[in-house]
Amino acid sequence: MRIDHLAYQRATNIAGFGFLLQLVAATVLLIFGYEGDEATARFASFYLYTGLVVWLGLIIVFNQHKLERLEALEEGELTATSSGESIFDRSGDEIRVAARRLRMMYRWVMPLASLLFVSVLFLLSWIMFDALAGMVGSDGWLQLLMTQNKGWLIAVTLGFSVVCFIISRYLAGMAEQKVWQNLRAGAAVMVGNAIVLLAIAVGTIVRYFEIDDVMFFVAWAIPVFMVIVGAEVSLNLLLNLYRPRVSGEFPRAAFDSRSLSLLATPDSLVRSLNDAVNYQFGFDITSSWGYQLVLRSSAWLCILGICVLLALSTLSVVGGREQGLRLRSGALVGTEGNVVHDPGFFWKLPWPIEQTRVYDVSSLRSLPLTPMDKGRRDGFLWEDEVRLDPGEVIEPFIVGRSRLTVDADARDSQDSEPAEDSAGDFSGNYALVDMLVQLEYRIRPESGGEPGLLRYLHFGTDSIQRRQEFTDRERALRDLALSVVTREMSTRSLDDVLSDDRADISGQMQIEVQHAFDKQQVGVEIVAINIPMIRPSGDAASRFQDLPLAMQQRDRSVANAERNRIALFTAIAGDPSVIDQIEESIDAVQDARAKRDKLAEEHGEDAPQVKAANRELTQQVAATERLLEDSGGQAASIIAAAERDRWIEIMEKRAQAGRVQSQVAAYRAAPELYRQRAIMQTYVRRLSGLRKYIVGIPPERMNVNVELRDLAAPNTVFEGVLEEDSSP
Repeated sequence: MRIDHLAYQRATNIAGFGFLLQLVAATVLLIFGYEGDEATARFASFYLYTGLVVWLGLIIVFNQHKLERLEALEEGELTATSSGESIFDRSGDEIRVAARRLRMMYRWVMPLASLLFVSVLFLLSWIMFDALAGMVGSDGWLQLLMTQNKGWLIAVTLGFSVVCFIISRYLAGMAEQKVWQNLRAGAAVMVGNAIVLLAIAVGTIVRYFEIDDVMFFVAWAIPVFMVIVGAEVSLNLLLNLYRPRVSGEFPRAAFDSRSLSLLATPDSLVRSLNDAVNYQFGFDITSSWGYQLVLRSSAWLCILGICVLLALSTLSVVGGREQGLRLRSGALVGTEGNVVHDPGFFWKLPWPIEQTRVYDVSSLRSLPLTPMDKGRRDGFLWEDEVRLDPGEVIEPFIVGRSRLTVDADARDSQDSEPAEDSAGDFSGNYALVDMLVQLEYRIRPESGGEPGLLRYLHFGTDSIQRRQEFTDRERALRDLALSVVTREMSTRSLDDVLSDDRADISGQMQIEVQHAFDKQQVGVEIVAINIPMIRPSGDAASRFQDLPLAMQQRDRSVANAERNRIALFTAIAGDPSVIDQIEESIDAVQDARAKRDKLAEEHGEDAPQVKAANRELTQQVAATERLLEDSGGQAASIIAAAERDRWIEIMEKRAQAGRVQSQVAAYRAAPELYRQRAIMQTYVRRLSGLRKYIVGIPPERMNVNVELRDLAAPNTVFEGVLEEDSSP
């Protein structure tokens, strides 16, 4: 190909067209992004505006090449027409201004343009990252602006993407010529435009299926793609500083991306693959008849394989534990009563016209209603730490307070005057407990005459939102079951949930939750509600361990008191079983005595009512005594001893009376003698133990001086001095 100013003029025109196309596409996307509230369109327009720097650099370079060729052409014409020595021979390149400017552009303008291109890429990508960070909500979700005019966005992005790819292929073909090799940078820019716009179009198409995650990915991928392109251009700038210069050749521009240029010429990938295959085998295998036969027949083989796959897709097999559905454009296909297919096989239209969804309806599914313990242990104590995933917390359940507290408050209210209740203060009526609850369920084969699988699918979707662990259906089931569990726990007291009766809570919860599911037509059959742990909330669990010790001490005190009661009743009554009868009989005696005393006060001791009351009291006392005697306890012994002492006293009094009566005859016969004899007997009985002194001095002549002293011995010693009185 002839290299002249016309070739460079054509390249300049192509670069100008690329500049205008780039400007139009970027402006249209920018306007659509702000008018239609589409964030990805704004981001794509930012990337497309950066490509204007590349096109502007290409326009300047190709135009300078054209001026340099015109200058060389004029120099040739002057040389051919002049005779003798030429002024150009004397001056050389000093008068070739266009050539000197062209070299200056490759040395300074092109690197500066590449540096400007990198700077704009990094600046805009930083602005995009900052904008995306500002769109993240408080819940961690990306609040991305997405237009409602999805059809227009698909048309604009897909149309520009196709145009840009076609232009890139055209530019890549022109760049095969040495004179137009700089157009590879334009082809790379157009390929980048096509990739970004195609990604937005795909993300918008997926939005028709209510899937927004692809658009979130595209929004983050655009600035990342710009950073990667900027990093490659920066590396090219660095390598161009150390790449050796070849005389007569111009260096490749740094903003010419090698990776994007490779995507603009996919046929070069095939050539590279063929060269790699030949290199591995050691000879030109790609030129052999076998390889060429495979290449010629590969299209028919692919078509045959696709036809076989489509034919196989018309047969769907449902396993023994599964049920299947036919879907056409997302809608169920089948007659009434034949929508759900049982285990076996059925025919359908080939994919993608109709699809098959198979669901396992017999296996058990677990749904934790609360955060579950991730630690493995054989047993669980209240004071053990519950291991949870980061960010999970156990929300306590509200239950009624303990009956022990209720009884204590009732006793306090009886002992003291009722205090004024503070308005809205119900903290003393409830308690908190920590629970781990897990729901075991499966899909019902049939629910209310309708397949349970359909009700299960209609209740919610299988989509999982960002930063979520469960599907929308599972979260709805969990919330519904938690509301029932919370309501059921509020009707239980603290004693019920912490005692041995807590085993009945799971069964009652299963009935209530199943009733709530049936009411909402969930299509789920609850197999069990497992409660692996119930304990007092927070650090109060350790304090509840004092309760069993106190209960043991209480039981021991009660047992000791019962033992002492039985021992006391056995000692008193002999037989503890008749102690109640004895108490009733004693109470009857006291009542009869009180009645007798009251009648005596009212009517006197001789009244007939009093005598009748005395007889009744006597009979009641006799009955009580007989009851005590029959029991054989200490009371019977005391009564027997009292009767014995009474009879002994009576016999002694009777003997004394007999002795007195026997002495009456002796007194009547000799009263004085009887009296003297009685006095002597008295002296003998009373004075036999006393010390006696006989004094032979007349009493009137004697003074007695007596000193009484108590010694260590128990006997009293009398010391006296007898003095004779000499007075007349």
